[in-house]
Amino acid sequence: MGSTTDNHQSKQTVSWNVTVGAGVLVLLFLAVFFIDTDLFGALIDQGFNWSAQYFGLFWQILMLGNFVIALWIATRDGATRTLGGLDAPEFTDFQWGAMILCTLLAGGGVFWAAAEPIAHFVSPPPAFDGQTTTESLVGVALAQAFLHWGFLAWSILGSLTAVLLMYLHYDLGLPLAPRSLLYPLIGEAGVRGRIGDMTDIVAVIAVFAGTVGPIGFLGLQVSYGLSELYGSPDTKAIQILTIAALMSLYLISAVTGMHRGIQWL
Repeated sequence: MGSTTDNHQSKQTVSWNVTVGAGVLVLLFLAVFFIDTDLFGALIDQGFNWSAQYFGLFWQILMLGNFVIALWIATRDGATRTLGGLDAPEFTDFQWGAMILCTLLAGGGVFWAAAEPIAHFVSPPPAFDGQTTTESLVGVALAQAFLHWGFLAWSILGSLTAVLLMYLHYDLGLPLAPRSLLYPLIGEAGVRGRIGDMTDIVAVIAVFAGTVGPIGFLGLQVSYGLSELYGSPDTKAIQILTIAALMSLYLISAVTGMHRGIQWL
């Protein structure tokens, strides 16, 4: 395992099994898109509908369970404990909050902050079909948006998962990767073996799928904003260049790590 200090100072090495495996799947993903867009859309819809049908209730219960656990942790005496054998946190509250907002909320939050309440106002969730007044529909729309972007989501993204992963990495010496979250189930041998590789591959694909949309949304927003403010043409070429520039910043930020790219960009 190694000491806490050694774990903290050690560098992560590239897992070529994960890199190649995830890369091949991403290329296949893109190939299907460029070859047959309609087939691609149908596969995505079928996959979403299948997962929602068989795992939707489980996800809802899991979200609520994470929120309850995160709330319990936040009220305990150890809520302010510094992990990793550090005498003081590496980042200030402002730096940490800024990094969390920019990496987890990011372009998706910028787009959906306005779009989601409007969408739920125009088309209320089935449970609220009986609401007819404008005031009640506004409340439903804002409540539904907060449900998606509020405490339930942050209990997983910004609190419980982060605390658990920090403990597993800095205190137990496990890889700083999604695979380590399965340590209680598969043990260290499983984490460092094929099961761990497959777990990270699935996580990379999930991040890829979840990041493509927000970057695209943000690129379209930036291109439109430049057109409205400065009169630049809002053409497909400008949109592609804008998205390419955003992806370059994203890549630089990810490669240079938390202390440089993520903190400053």
